[in-house]
Amino acid sequence: MHISVIVTVVVSYATKPKTDAELEGLVYGLTAVPSVGDIALYEKPVFWAAIVGIIFVILNMLFW
Repeated sequence: MHISVIVTVVVSYATKPKTDAELEGLVYGLTAVPSVGDIALYEKPVFWAAIVGIIFVILNMLFW
């Protein structure tokens, strides 16, 4: 086993877990996700993620 794995396990067991209040805003499960209800399509992050993904696939096909 690597020493880093051992150190990680020992530190994990030696430290006290954080409360939900301390983790709020840091982890996805405890963060309130804002609604993107009535904004234009081009202002939504998922739209731009799809555009970048499509461009990525096209460029991969061109330069393969």
